[in-house]
Amino acid sequence: MNAKISTIFVSVVLGFLGNALAHEGHHDHSAEVAKPVMAIENTTPMPLAARYDLKSGKVNSDWYLWRSANRVEIADLTTGQNNIWERSGQHDYSYQRVFNKDQRVVEYSVGEIRTRHAEPDWSKLVSVVSPQLLKSLQRGESKIDFDQTAVHYTGLVNGQQVDLWWLEQAQLPAKLSISGQQSLEMTLREIHAQAPAAWPQATDEKLASYGRIDASDFGDMENDPFVARVLRQDGHEHSH
Repeated sequence: MNAKISTIFVSVVLGFLGNALAHEGHHDHSAEVAKPVMAIENTTPMPLAARYDLKSGKVNSDWYLWRSANRVEIADLTTGQNNIWERSGQHDYSYQRVFNKDQRVVEYSVGEIRTRHAEPDWSKLVSVVSPQLLKSLQRGESKIDFDQTAVHYTGLVNGQQVDLWWLEQAQLPAKLSISGQQSLEMTLREIHAQAPAAWPQATDEKLASYGRIDASDFGDMENDPFVARVLRQDGHEHSH
């Protein structure tokens, strides 16, 4: 499994919409794992930062999550990219794709998100495991892990065997294994109320020197090598 396929698979399983956005939001790939249902709870999980070991096929990587009340950021060292979602209202979202090797940021405004019909399921973003996936699994034993209760969930979802240890207080997986046609394993290594400074977060200071592109301008920038490569990466021959 190459890095691109691995990244797409992780995005599908975890419910992040980075790839769905590239396809203009008309096809929510997360539905290929489980059909959308109402969120389990309407509560906001606690702010935190987490680092995982991520294995998908032959790809091994560190994978990071930063979460606050209205912001979710992930970083995948395999791709060298960060993805940042921000919520400015109950149904208003903006999105940034940070390409660190290129020192470029692609920005999707609130209006662009609406135009693409790509509003995220916030409950998926903040908890890694989608609520519909958790509801479809069988609850089992519990234990103490990371100084809180971890509950074991298992089940078969669309032909994929899922094994999950779920941290109830943090509302995050301590360990997630998915096996079947494709495989994925996430193991929590660190969890903090505030992330260590050495973690690869896309801070304002770091992004100050990056070039910025509004996603709505892609149609006028197809000859830009960076834009052309992003479109190819996202499966587009041209912008819409």
